[in-house]
Amino acid sequence: MGEKTTWRIVCEDGSWVGRSLNCEGEDVLDGVGILRNSTCVFRNTEPNLVSFYNDQQITEEVVEFPPGSLLVSRCADIGKYAMIGSSRRRCVGGEWDGQKPVCFGLNQENDYALEKPPTILFRHQLGPIAQSNDGRLIVYPGTILHMECLWIRRFGTPKWVISHNYRKYPEGWTTDPGRDSQLEYRLSIYHASRDDSGVFTCVTPTRHTHSVEILVKAVHCPMIPPRRGLNLNTVNTKMNTKVLLSCANGNSLIGAPEITCLPSGNWSAPFPICESIECADLANLTDPHLRVSILNREVGGRAVFSCAQGYGLRGPHEAVCQHTGDWASPLPTCQEVQCDTPGTPDNGYIQGNGPYKAGDVIQFNCNPEFMMEGQPIIACQENGRWSGTVPKCVQACSYPGTTISGRMSAVKFYYKIGETITFTCDEGLELRGAPMLRCLRNGKWSNAIPTCAANTSTAATTTR
Repeated sequence: MGEKTTWRIVCEDGSWVGRSLNCEGEDVLDGVGILRNSTCVFRNTEPNLVSFYNDQQITEEVVEFPPGSLLVSRCADIGKYAMIGSSRRRCVGGEWDGQKPVCFGLNQENDYALEKPPTILFRHQLGPIAQSNDGRLIVYPGTILHMECLWIRRFGTPKWVISHNYRKYPEGWTTDPGRDSQLEYRLSIYHASRDDSGVFTCVTPTRHTHSVEILVKAVHCPMIPPRRGLNLNTVNTKMNTKVLLSCANGNSLIGAPEITCLPSGNWSAPFPICESIECADLANLTDPHLRVSILNREVGGRAVFSCAQGYGLRGPHEAVCQHTGDWASPLPTCQEVQCDTPGTPDNGYIQGNGPYKAGDVIQFNCNPEFMMEGQPIIACQENGRWSGTVPKCVQACSYPGTTISGRMSAVKFYYKIGETITFTCDEGLELRGAPMLRCLRNGKWSNAIPTCAANTSTAATTTR
């Protein structure tokens, strides 16, 4: 063929990664095409190293990526670890290009050994800071940043070297309360601006160094678009902002309940949505006597149950729609209800014949010369009980009649035994008869009703 073809396989964790080919023509040609389109396996086992794909941190231990995928890596803390290797690696021909990155601990992890590069701690005020995917320190403008180079003071004083001459930065052994002035050599950037961006390197007296690249940038993530029913705990979009999301009315949240504004200016997850949940409409009830009135089918809505006349409800009177899309309570049933015959009052009778079902009403009446004490109408309830007790028919006097041109103290259909009434006449008339009547035990009045007539003395005077 005149062309030389080579390929490579790698021994990784005791296994060969890659395809072994022979030198037959067709096999070689096919093999080259396969390698170009081969996936790459990433083993996320390196300690203190974090890697990102499409701006998302890789948390799985073993992941297979398609050809052309780009991984970005940095140390878990760029101030406490230093990385050797490539921060960006692409999947090419079934392998990751560049040098595999490795992170090693600095002097803090090694009991502040003099032969180790210095650890740098970050402290900030008035604004956020964050470590980017590729290992830079992103500082929001206006932030006060303190970088503390760790070195045992009795062995000398380290120094800071900056990649630019924008301004002079205060440095010295820290004196803040709670800090260690025998260990922490600080450089401070007050109210950071874009021109403060650059590489800051701490050099120890033993000439070991550790550098941090600072980028001062106002990182904001896109505004979260308003969505129906989606609640946010904040509308802030500044770097490091965490937004808690929930749905109104108990609807289901589709997506992440919390998102963070990353140093890249992207949110850590897509914006979630609220799925409107509705419970079943209960149109096909199996119980022909059960009635339902649905007030609302959305989460929190209620369905109210009742039964046809003659039937009582067994179970809850209402159900609430849950966020699962189910009604909270099992559906009730309707059972036929009958009330026992309540009995007839002495000296009275009932209007209405049994059997008596739920919803039926009966009316009590008393015989003439008897008065009712109690409710004249009662209803058969769903629990099989009457709404009231049987009334009593007691002996009474009926309305005695009226006196022409006179007045009676109390006008009623019936009067209790022992009750009295009095009579008076209009002005100029004289009462003839008993002025007071009493209702006797036999239901009769003690006297006939009196009459009103002209006064005889008044009439004689008028005649003269």
